[in-house]
Amino acid sequence: MKTRPTKSRYVTVDDVRQILTNPVYGYGINFEPVERVTQAVMQLNQTLARQMQLSNTAPTLAELDQHFQALFQTLEESGRCTRTSECPPIVSRDVWLESQQIIIERLSRGEEV
Repeated sequence: MKTRPTKSRYVTVDDVRQILTNPVYGYGINFEPVERVTQAVMQLNQTLARQMQLSNTAPTLAELDQHFQALFQTLEESGRCTRTSECPPIVSRDVWLESQQIIIERLSRGEEV
């Protein structure tokens, strides 16, 4: 019996970016549409990177947590995203926030993420 070959899909840069910026990984919060929440996270990262350039100071993890929790609340209250469910985070909140911190630092230096 012959098996049909499956289509392989390669992981793209956009796939990785979406994983890094999806709050389900560090907060355990599922938002729909996923693309909208990950875009909002990247926009906040860009805003924080510009602030970092001006102040020459990186946001702390506690500050980042406040920014992101406010963003999630705004997305939900505005109806731009719907919280569909909660699950255990895949990584700790601090690890997810540290990833955002790295993204912000790279953006502040003009590097691509």
